[in-house]
Parts: sequence; structure tokens; C-alpha cells
Amino acid sequence: HEIIPNIRSKDILILATDISMSMLKRARAAMYEEERVGDLPPAFLKKYFVQVGSERPRTYRVTDEVMANVRFAWLNLMDPWPMKGPFNVIFCRNVMIYFDRRTQQDLITRFWDLLEPGGYLFVGHSEGLSAIKHRFRYVQPAIYKK
Repeated sequence: HEIIPNIRSKDILILATDISMSMLKRARAAMYEEERVGDLPPAFLKKYFVQVGSERPRTYRVTDEVMANVRFAWLNLMDPWPMKGPFNVIFCRNVMIYFDRRTQQDLITRFWDLLEPGGYLFVGHSEGLSAIKHRFRYVQPAIYKK
């Protein structure tokens, strides 16, 4: 909403995937200790999180309004993907470092195919695409545009 002020919540859908069922369970809980959200602007913390309990360290839960727009799914990046796109943004952070160059190349090609024209790909800071053939336009470290 901060980036696209006129967008309606019903027009936002986040698909959150992981190969680890325990990580998906943790993500569904949407609970974060204060140290994990401490760098957020106070206005974001107030708008998108609810403080849970009063013990220290404080714990925050993502609001129901935000969570209503999130779908969680198990996904092995090496298998065929059920989603068809197009996506506005893909975040694949700190994952590709675990794959060989050929697999990284395949993933980048698949991301390209899923993104809408003008869509963005965010990768981890140690996962730049300089050693991979791709058609993305470099925006800044770890951010690429279709």
C-alpha cells in the first residue's frame, strides 16, 4: 500500500513457498521477536503487526489483514511448478547458493518465464546473476527487472 497507494487489499496475493514443512509452519504462525522487526519503520510496525503479550523480548504477529493475502505452499524448486504466473515480483533469496550453476541457470530462466513484463526478481546479496546467462536488467545489487 505504501508503494502503490490506490491498490486494494483484494488485489494483493502473496504466494510463500518453501521445501521445509517446519519453515512453512513457522511462517504461517507469523510471529516475530522484537529483534527481527526492530529495523522496520515504526509506522510499518504499528500498521502491519500486533504486539502479542507484554513479556520481554516483545513478540509481534503479522495482522490478519496482511495474512488474508498470503497463501503458503510446499514447493521443491527442482520439480515442475504448479503456478503459472504472471507474477509482479519474485523473491528467491539465499536459495540459489545451494545449487550448481546449471540449476541456477534453469531457475533464472523459469523465473523470467513467470514474471510479467516489468516484473522484479529479488535474489540474495551473495547470489548476483553476473555468472549466469539471463535477460534481466540489473537495477541494483540483488534486484533485477524483466
